[in-house]
Amino acid sequence: MYTPLYIKTENTLLSSMIKINELINYAVENNLSTLTITDNNMFGAMEFYLKCIKNNIKPIIGLEIKVDNKIIILYAKNNKGYKNLIKISSNDINFENIKSYSDNLICIIPFNSTDLYNKLKDMFEHTFISYKNDFELNQIDQNIAIYMNEILSLNKEDAKYINYLYAIKEGLILEQIDINKQDNYIKSLEEYIKIDKTIKNNYKINELCNITITKENDLLPIYDCPNNDQYSYLKKLCIDGMKQRFGNEISKTYQERLRYELDVINKMGFCNYFLIVQDYVNYAKSNGILVGPGRGSAAGSLVSYILNITDVDPIKYNLLFERFLNPERITMPDIDIDFEYNRREEVINYCINKYGLKKVAGIITFGTLGAKQSIRDVGRVQNVDLSIIDRICKNIDTNLTLKENYNKSNNLKQILNDKSLMELYKVAIILEGMKRHISSHAAGIVMCNKEIDEVIPLYKKDNFYITGYSMEYLEDIGLLKMDFLALKNLTTITNIVNDINSSGINIDFNNIPLDDEKTLDLFKNGDTLGIFQFESSGMIKFLKKFKPDNFEDLFACLALYRPGPMDNIDLYIERKNGQNKIDYIIEELKPILKPTYGIMIYQEQIMQVAHVLANYSLGEADILRRAISKKKESVLLKEKEKFIKRAINNGYNINDVEKVFNLILKFASYGFNRAHSVAYSFISYKMAYLKVNYPKYFMRSLLDMATGSVIDTKDYINECKNINLNVLCPDINKSGINYIIENDDIRYPLSNIKNIGNITANYIINERKNGFYLDIYDFIKRSDKKIINKKILESLILSGCFSESNINKKTLINNLDLIINYGELIKDIDESYALKPILEDQEEFSLKELLDIELDLFGFYLTNHPVTIYKNKYKNIIDLKNVSHYFDKTIDIIVLVDKIKEIETKKNDIMCFIVGSDEQNNIDIVLFPKIYDKLNKTKHGDIVLIRGKVEKRFDKYQIIVDNLKVLD
Repeated sequence: MYTPLYIKTENTLLSSMIKINELINYAVENNLSTLTITDNNMFGAMEFYLKCIKNNIKPIIGLEIKVDNKIIILYAKNNKGYKNLIKISSNDINFENIKSYSDNLICIIPFNSTDLYNKLKDMFEHTFISYKNDFELNQIDQNIAIYMNEILSLNKEDAKYINYLYAIKEGLILEQIDINKQDNYIKSLEEYIKIDKTIKNNYKINELCNITITKENDLLPIYDCPNNDQYSYLKKLCIDGMKQRFGNEISKTYQERLRYELDVINKMGFCNYFLIVQDYVNYAKSNGILVGPGRGSAAGSLVSYILNITDVDPIKYNLLFERFLNPERITMPDIDIDFEYNRREEVINYCINKYGLKKVAGIITFGTLGAKQSIRDVGRVQNVDLSIIDRICKNIDTNLTLKENYNKSNNLKQILNDKSLMELYKVAIILEGMKRHISSHAAGIVMCNKEIDEVIPLYKKDNFYITGYSMEYLEDIGLLKMDFLALKNLTTITNIVNDINSSGINIDFNNIPLDDEKTLDLFKNGDTLGIFQFESSGMIKFLKKFKPDNFEDLFACLALYRPGPMDNIDLYIERKNGQNKIDYIIEELKPILKPTYGIMIYQEQIMQVAHVLANYSLGEADILRRAISKKKESVLLKEKEKFIKRAINNGYNINDVEKVFNLILKFASYGFNRAHSVAYSFISYKMAYLKVNYPKYFMRSLLDMATGSVIDTKDYINECKNINLNVLCPDINKSGINYIIENDDIRYPLSNIKNIGNITANYIINERKNGFYLDIYDFIKRSDKKIINKKILESLILSGCFSESNINKKTLINNLDLIINYGELIKDIDESYALKPILEDQEEFSLKELLDIELDLFGFYLTNHPVTIYKNKYKNIIDLKNVSHYFDKTIDIIVLVDKIKEIETKKNDIMCFIVGSDEQNNIDIVLFPKIYDKLNKTKHGDIVLIRGKVEKRFDKYQIIVDNLKVLD
């Protein structure tokens, strides 16, 4: 059968229109029994191989490389050849490396690279020269000639889009791309036969190449321990850890659980894995890197707890080991670890140093041409005005494809009612989803006991290797992904604790009490802005309704506040508050379901119910849970019969058993992992403890972490106001690079002022070490004008940095040239010879002007809020914090318009949603079409007086507008 050679896919980034799925479909539809892949990397090789095998297509894996700036193509004859391709693609490409890994490879030298033939022919058993036309064929030996055209599209029609890809890649416009790829498509068999005069060599390639890729076992690094006996060493560490956690008197429950877990871990062959994980976790902890208390089902393991991998006692919190490792369902273990986000790399580097540079790698991911990115790239290539592109993109919902956007949006259709713009949009649709650039998985790390490029390709990125295959193909090969997650909240916690301890108060984050009333009240009141997992507006409203009053309730909050379980929130709250009868159906289920008022919200509860009622082992129960969550119907039917039969044999009533099984079916599909919920509640609760007991340290750290986000900073500054904590304006002698605690207030940093930044702020602070600035004249005298220019001086003055001089901002701004001239003059002469200039006094800027200046310099209002000015002018204005007291009543409010969103109704009318704010709160404001039609001149940043009715939607108050007036 004829084989089209030299097929490149989208993995040769921005050079080919071919996606692997589409290539496979094309082969199936056109009866191609063999396919090749020859990208300039091996990123798509595993996907290509697996999908070919699945569709009964023979895969031939090749690689395009450049040596001496000339292209050659290599094909793997077998698995050994495939491994050599991996080595070549993962390392520097030169003749020496090619020769070292030339075994079991076929070399094809394109006609334009024929001067390499003599150098390469002796390296390979089979070497060919490729031609594209009769002219090239006539100049080479036909015995080694092979027809090959570079294939970049499946059909001729798609070839025209290749120029767009090249233009995007090179940052050029279409007219600057001078290439012709019209012939670079998969031809029909008839076309190939007409062109190919050396067809026997094509068949020969097909015969020579036969690859079978198999899974490799035992690829984890070997942890170095005494006598190389991992089990004995793990057991010893566990016994030592048990004593450290519980002392010398250890209960029988814990001893039996440890014996059981160690036995399972050993039989499943995971001793080595636990030793590796505990090693790098303990490295982090011993080097002052805060590690999360646990994540996911691993928190259900006692071994993890006593090895110091997690900080959650699984027996105390009723967590199941089988949810993590199930001896009846052999899968790879999965212990994900949270580290401080700015110190994660230290732990990875530790592993690299311990095991080797090529034995530890990140995981490749790909950025793609998403809906908006595709529009922007094609727009730039077509040299379309950026304002038009912005307008198109504003009407695109990134959750939909470009086609779906067009079909749903009349606004978009109206914009695209232009031939050239419609052409742009059509091209963007074609390119949407293509791979655009290489990136790294945010958390995933692969570790191996041999150099990873002996197993899969590697790609060097920023002096660090990442896998050449994406995450979904690694386990099939036998590699285990470990997640080293970077969690910003852990950095926030570290900063808070360090601040508290440096103030003379000693606090140990690990020993924070879990029954602090003030902390629980914080959750009850929904004062959880800045608290891990609990700071979204929806969660805050849920908390106010739920009113958690113990640590256990926090687990439930995290489990319930998700799509699916949310349906049970009202029932759960009613039962919690005694307004709805709790029904356990069967009394023996009470100990399992009592903490959650008879409602199954955790996956572990489902497992325990099956264990108690139907004598399932916990391993069997985990298989049942998985079958239900994955909706495997054939498995479910068998399990239902088995469950009911066993439960009846246990003496339970069939009607009750069926009722329980139906509840399991209902809840299992969205039951939450209790171990994860418990572990993350530790972080949330302890953060809340720090917030309520050490608010200034908490808010200072939170504000620091929000640097760069105007929205978060604004929210946190409002939160400071809510808890009576002042954020002071920046000061030239008191502000730093970061927020600073000053007595019981927080001082705003120099670096966060518009036009200043870290370099300028550092310069000011370093010079300040020579003594405080006496006044603005002294500041200018001591400043380098290459760094401190007039624009920076204006920002420093207007932000309040010189307020202690008792000269108002307008006077300083209007006399700035005079001040600068004086500052420059006294740099060269004795200060006593130059009199300070007499400044012409100015009346200070109006309050509105000062607020506008604040908004410009900070991105939000730091001292006051503009609505305050207007509230003083109007009567009966309701503060947003009190809106809930006026449900179903008509009120007047004054707000700043923060966001505006228009939507189209089913009747094609336009209505509007506004988010408005006052000094401390915000609210949703709804303008229905009839009202909006009269009042649609409102814009972002307006101060508006609104009369409207207070209504409630999903437990959130909103205003339905009757009238709206923009205030001058």
